[in-house]
Amino acid sequence: MKLSILSKTSRRNAGYSDMEVVAGLQCHDRKTEEWFYSVAREYFYRHFNEIFFSHDQRQEIFQASFLKLWTEIDNRRICIIGQSISRQQRDGTYSPMTCSLTTFLMAFAKNEYRELLRSAREVSMAELFDNIQGQDDVRAVFDTEDDIQEQRQRIIDECIQQISPACIEILTLFYYKRKSLDEILEIRKEQNTSKNGLKTAKNKCMNTLRLRVAAEMQRYDMAM
Repeated sequence: MKLSILSKTSRRNAGYSDMEVVAGLQCHDRKTEEWFYSVAREYFYRHFNEIFFSHDQRQEIFQASFLKLWTEIDNRRICIIGQSISRQQRDGTYSPMTCSLTTFLMAFAKNEYRELLRSAREVSMAELFDNIQGQDDVRAVFDTEDDIQEQRQRIIDECIQQISPACIEILTLFYYKRKSLDEILEIRKEQNTSKNGLKTAKNKCMNTLRLRVAAEMQRYDMAM
């Protein structure tokens, strides 16, 4: 199915039950597709409260989630059996669904969100690590790429927990949530009164974290 064929307008004066939606989507009924797409999108934006990503990324999460749900229905993994909607289990059997289609959509959305969040976190933490310790120092301690990726994450996580709550917040906002100094200043306006002061605080936090990571790396180096 091409999502582009689904319009954003819905027949709000004519609703469909979940069973009618399943039957309609499996028959590729355009009116049912349009109506459910609109209802699902409205439900998603009303209930998806995560704010880490931009509007475009939230739309990407919705589109991916809606496509997964539609695919489940189109492939008959979600279908009508008797008087109920059932979903195919891993062993091939079907069990009645205990939630609505829109609730099931949100389960897909949460999974999509976690995947994007995990990817963003890995990229941000890698950048943070590169600002703390050079790659050559890392490779001197860990033998393989997998070791490097696994241990760099663990080292930073452990060392971050050892610095002050203020430093944790500043570095998390800057590296993890990708906030600019101006945005962080607005968030921390009660703690930081100037951009220069905030920049100085961030640099001090980085130096503190850098020293802790260097000490941790030295500990590993001595143990090997």
